[in-house]
Amino acid sequence: MGCYVCYALSMNWSDQSSPRMDPDPSTTDAASLAAHALRAAILRGEHPVGSKLPGERELSIQLGVSRATLRAAITRLQGEGLLRAVHGSGTLVLDVRETGGIEMMAHMAAFGTLTSGDPVALLADLMELRRTLAVEAIGLAAERCTADELLALRSHVDVQRGLRGEPERYIASDLALARRFAGATHNLALVLVANTLVRMLERQPGLELAFLVQADATMRFYDRVLELIELRDASSARRYARVLIERLDRHMLARLRATLGHASEAPTPPSSQEMHP
Repeated sequence: MGCYVCYALSMNWSDQSSPRMDPDPSTTDAASLAAHALRAAILRGEHPVGSKLPGERELSIQLGVSRATLRAAITRLQGEGLLRAVHGSGTLVLDVRETGGIEMMAHMAAFGTLTSGDPVALLADLMELRRTLAVEAIGLAAERCTADELLALRSHVDVQRGLRGEPERYIASDLALARRFAGATHNLALVLVANTLVRMLERQPGLELAFLVQADATMRFYDRVLELIELRDASSARRYARVLIERLDRHMLARLRATLGHASEAPTPPSSQEMHP
């Protein structure tokens, strides 16, 4: 699962003047667009937690859609944990902290919401989750990875190393590598969580700045992780992954804060010596 989340969700944080996230271009039907607009309004606080949505007629006019389309959009947001229909009383806005799923983090990040005024805080939370999953995934891969899977991982890393000058292809390769690491755990639950995170990242624009800063350090990280997996040294693999991912994450957060004016300068990426503690 590597370092792919190190440059995740940096998409719009350098331009908080117009925080937004476009709907998935593969689902631009009317209901998806209406759900996107309504979700944005909820996350921006235009419909506060605990309040009820305006009536169907009023809300459909506000969104410029038919009532049938509005109902489809509301049903979608109910599935996301943002809304709940109350029989005979209307549609209640829920607290995403209590009812939302991990997919909601991408939307929350895009709108800079629920982060106590710190747009980097949500990314820090996601990185913390990623570290927990990545460390265990790498350890499990060291215990369970087959020879063919290890060969495929090495081949993938070698190809990715040559893509550092091609941002879009490098990002796509890194996300695919995350799936390979997850698959090598032979743990279905972990694979599905990894798929969820990867899908979130695949829909985010503006990743180039973040990953370009750390591409060399990330590739050194992968090389060392694969060495430990080949040695079947799960304990060392977990320990190494924890230490290095924490360093990479601290560097990434510092870079983002510096970009946003929260720090005077960012630290340099981990050196070759640091990559082999």
